Amino acid sequence: HNNLGIAYWARVQGDLADNQEKAIAHFEAAATVFTRETAPHEWAQLQNNLAIANISRIRGTRTTNLETAIVSFEAGLTVFTREAVPLLWAQIQNNLATAYGRRVEGVRAENRDKAIAHLEAALTVLTRENSPVEWATGQSNLASAYLDRDRGEPVDNEDRALAHIEAALQVFTQEAFPQQWAKTQFLAGNAFSNRIRGDRTSNRQKAMAAYDDALDVFTRDADPRNHMLTAQRLAHVLLLVGEWELAGVVHASARDAFLLLFGEGLDEAEARALIAAAGPLFAEAAFGAVQRGEMETAFELASEGRARLMAVSLKLQALSLPAAERADLEMLRAAIRAAHRAADAAQGTDRAATIEKLSVLRQELLDLVKRNGATNSDAHPALSRARQLVDGNTVVALPIVTKLGGKVLLMTKSLPSVDLAVIDLPQLGTDQLARLLVGPSDGPPAGWLGAYFINYLNGTEQDQRWPEWLGAIDALGPELWHLIGVGLDGAFKQQGVKPGTRLVWLPSGWLGMVPLGLAQDVVSGQRLADSYEIVYMPSLEALAPTRRDAAHADQVTLAAIINPTGDLPGTESEGALVASHFASSARTILTGEAATPNAVLAALKGKTYWHFASHGTFTWADPRQSGLIMHGHERLSVDRLLETEGLGHPRLVVLSACETGLFEITSNPDEFVGLPGAFLALGVEGVVGTLWPVSDTATALLMAKFYELHMTARLSPPTALHQAQEWLREATADDLTTYAKGAAARGRLDNRQLAEIGHALSAEELGRSRNREIVQWIGPRSIDGSGSAAPANAIPHARPYAHPYFWAGFIHTGL
Repeated sequence: HNNLGIAYWARVQGDLADNQEKAIAHFEAAATVFTRETAPHEWAQLQNNLAIANISRIRGTRTTNLETAIVSFEAGLTVFTREAVPLLWAQIQNNLATAYGRRVEGVRAENRDKAIAHLEAALTVLTRENSPVEWATGQSNLASAYLDRDRGEPVDNEDRALAHIEAALQVFTQEAFPQQWAKTQFLAGNAFSNRIRGDRTSNRQKAMAAYDDALDVFTRDADPRNHMLTAQRLAHVLLLVGEWELAGVVHASARDAFLLLFGEGLDEAEARALIAAAGPLFAEAAFGAVQRGEMETAFELASEGRARLMAVSLKLQALSLPAAERADLEMLRAAIRAAHRAADAAQGTDRAATIEKLSVLRQELLDLVKRNGATNSDAHPALSRARQLVDGNTVVALPIVTKLGGKVLLMTKSLPSVDLAVIDLPQLGTDQLARLLVGPSDGPPAGWLGAYFINYLNGTEQDQRWPEWLGAIDALGPELWHLIGVGLDGAFKQQGVKPGTRLVWLPSGWLGMVPLGLAQDVVSGQRLADSYEIVYMPSLEALAPTRRDAAHADQVTLAAIINPTGDLPGTESEGALVASHFASSARTILTGEAATPNAVLAALKGKTYWHFASHGTFTWADPRQSGLIMHGHERLSVDRLLETEGLGHPRLVVLSACETGLFEITSNPDEFVGLPGAFLALGVEGVVGTLWPVSDTATALLMAKFYELHMTARLSPPTALHQAQEWLREATADDLTTYAKGAAARGRLDNRQLAEIGHALSAEELGRSRNREIVQWIGPRSIDGSGSAAPANAIPHARPYAHPYFWAGFIHTGL
């Protein structure tokens, strides 16, 4: 069983993930006989084998696999001690360093230091004399660990890394160990590209030379993954030194490697890992294209970087090919997998011949992938989709955020043509954006997200820290204006974009975490949302299913899911107000126990409007399991929605639930992906969601006004939301109470619901709520309304929801 496990682990034929699972199963079978008591040496070796298998395991979650590996390695060390079997002990120390270097759990800085400690321990046994290859590998790994280290002086960490690189290269020569040599040259490039000590120009020249050397081995066809990573780093340094043309050539090669790997038919876990590894490739390639004046190319590259993760997450990444070419594709993929594994196992001339064969196969695959892209759309698909949107009342803004600063590509309609302009935002770099959102890299969580997590606290602690959260919302406006708003507003005026124009905003990565409309000029007090109607779009690719599938039924129908978990009592008024805009025969309302996933799916079928007043969640370990929480805390997942036939393609989905506008911020720096994007993939035209948990009463009133403006006044959903937010900001408590009374008179609210809203808006309740400090009191008004002086004891006039906490978190995604 142990030998079978090793054989399956090394197997070239068959599916890699299946072979890994079989290897693990055989190792576990062997461990039922080789126990620590009966055969300690064999048991410890099995622990090491199991741990190695889990480190590279494709199936399961990365976090769990790594924790399992660490436990197994540490178990092996209870038998393989330094005194008893020093070489095996050192081997496991090396392996533990790898596991801690990749670990997700725990504190990153502590994990990195543990990795260094294990490597240094291994090198007390592994010397250049007795184990030269293992010693050099340890030196290379230590260099990588010091470059990634969070603790200590950066200058000292860089110097240590370079010393370990120099040591490794004493053994790893290009002739004897080309792969290891190239990997070490890659590390040298990383060390010199960011080096603090010494002349900057000289360091960058050394970095480029090291990356160039690595690319001699890491060719696109022989080793596309390492080629992509190395070329991306080389291109970054070329951008830093202003070599725009050469950076474009290198970026193109890195992108080809990415397309090649993507075309090889990766499973979801592998594809997500590839997208994460690609990192800033597309954003920086777009940045370089702007610098070269290639605006259309820049627009396509920036758009391409936004569409990948959602496609993978929702299993929409398959190539669309005719049957004959599909068969060719599968044959090519199988041949490439076999040749790749054969190359890993081969040595010398056999390896060279296998790599040459692999190169030919990969070139065929790349040609097929590129042909597919050209035949399924025009030469500039993103530009074409954007031009469909742009008219005299709509502009499209596509931000590019990199370590070198930011740009925004702005598409406007200037008769008789469509113009593409660039806005320079040097202050909008990834580092500046990270500081805004998470605070300094060497400190505890802070910034916007640090304050955001106050929403997850309970009881007294949340009440005590609540002013911090409200203060963070206040501070965000001027910060967003500095980073983005001032540049956008100035460009809009220069381009002749009129107030009231719709801005289609395609945020990259973390930009989607914050409401752009909140950006506020501290001098005038004006917010970007005061001048423009802002809608979000995860990518222009998301328009394809929306435009193709969206229904425009003659009759409007509603499926409303209200408070399925029973812990959101304020949503009942919201549900009543929403439902009242639809004929009784055209609506299905499910509440509490009735709102099971099966019943909800049945209710959604064929409806043109879906309204959820519930809890929501987005799960990034498996995005298809993200969804909305129904009765009994059962999840109505994206997976079930995608796979349920006959749901139709609603005009609008309203996710009046906590944080339904949020998205994942770790997998890829370019993409803005969340529940709204998932619904767009279903063919929904537009989605209303929230970026943070909001007040029940404020939400009910905002939703009521939104539906009134959309259904009765026939405004588009983005316009209706924009005007409803303005109305909520400006309305006084009396205005809102009068509005609720009018709704009750028209049968939209019952007496109990009206009383609940009236109580929430009363001066007494506003004065003792935890949001009392942000109620906008406008001073006492006269009792007779004549404008004469009010009595001293008169109740002040209040705008209860003027603060952006109540309205700015609502965003519209889609059309």
